[in-house]
Amino acid sequence: MALVTEYENPATKETGILAVGRLSKLHGSDAAEFAMVVSDRFQCQGLCTELLKRLIDVGKNEKISSIYADILADNLGIQRVCEKLGFKISDTVDTTVLRAEIELSR
Repeated sequence: MALVTEYENPATKETGILAVGRLSKLHGSDAAEFAMVVSDRFQCQGLCTELLKRLIDVGKNEKISSIYADILADNLGIQRVCEKLGFKISDTVDTTVLRAEIELSR
């Protein structure tokens, strides 16, 4: 499942992709991994938060038990978004990577 945020320039009518959020269910599991990318120009405007909220809703509707992502330790923005939405952040074996995970109620 992928959610895409598009923008249409009112002057030129050209469209572009601002952000993409993806939720991938793990084969043979009821857990899913999320990934996000937000265009540099549109960061810090709430797009990541909104996309992740919607991915959580999709996960709940699809009976996903947990959602996680491995994120770079220096990516403080996504860490704040994850914590704000209830994800727990934990260390991994690789000190440059953290794990963000949320358990979804069934």
